[in-house]
Amino acid sequence: MSLKLDKKDRKILCELDMDARQSFAAIAKKVKLSKEVVNYRIKELEKKSLIQGYYAVLDITKMGYTYWRVFLKYHSISPEKEKEIMDYLRQNPAVGWVAVGDGRWDLTIVIWAKNLAAFEVVYDDFIFRYNKYFGDKYVAAAFKIYHFKRNYLYQTNDHSYALLGENKLVELDKLDFKILSLLTKNARMPAVDIADKLKCTANTIKNRIKKLTKEKIIIGFRAKLNSILLGYVHYKVFMHLNNLSGKKLKEIITRLNYNPNVIYITKSFGDAELEFEMMLKTKNDLYKFMKVLREKFPKMIRDYQTVLYYEEPLIDYFPI
Repeated sequence: MSLKLDKKDRKILCELDMDARQSFAAIAKKVKLSKEVVNYRIKELEKKSLIQGYYAVLDITKMGYTYWRVFLKYHSISPEKEKEIMDYLRQNPAVGWVAVGDGRWDLTIVIWAKNLAAFEVVYDDFIFRYNKYFGDKYVAAAFKIYHFKRNYLYQTNDHSYALLGENKLVELDKLDFKILSLLTKNARMPAVDIADKLKCTANTIKNRIKKLTKEKIIIGFRAKLNSILLGYVHYKVFMHLNNLSGKKLKEIITRLNYNPNVIYITKSFGDAELEFEMMLKTKNDLYKFMKVLREKFPKMIRDYQTVLYYEEPLIDYFPI
């Protein structure tokens, strides 16, 4: 049975979606509730495991890293070996995202690497250890990733997005890196607690975070939601395109952007020219959406493949 949210919960989640670092008082003012009520409601959503944490989203390309994805299909694997692989991935500092799925791919891994040689080291170590447990493998880099608000939850019409992949290098010092490391683990960690850990003042931390946000190293502070509790399923679609042109590609991206269920769009280098992710109630909803999309772009969409993601054991945008 799905968890039910009232309008007040939805408004609070909407505020936490891209700016999860804002204070209870700031949220309370926007949703027209008291600070105490906002605090209580958020704690309840955490207790129910709808909110599973808070993390900063970083544009790692501005730190000189490339966003590599490895898609894998299991072959003759035991639950014990699956757990061993998951433990290995969680402990690997170069791994930034892990998703467990069903469909074309069973396991998706994101690896941060500054160059192809660095990626090769991480990839080879993993494959040399566990290659016999996988059938098909697919590796692709991501050029740009558009992060959208969860409009499907809030009945909002906000088509703004945060963009990962601007590729403009920004110089960071050791303090910047330490702050980013903490915020990717807990985006709501108070400045005084960060300052205490890093032996500096709270004002220094606040100013650094403001600078990192202005330079778009930090592109958002997000709440990690367990949308399965709300009756939604996470689908990823790999689209293979014909007659590719900048104008037509922009038309597809715009159409996806205006759909409230789309949460990510990825411009990729690999077999699929464009990827996107949606939160939907059923697989039939996905079928109907793709049918309309293919009718709209009949000459452009050659084929597509899908993955259903049912768990994200790791999200960490800090690549060191």
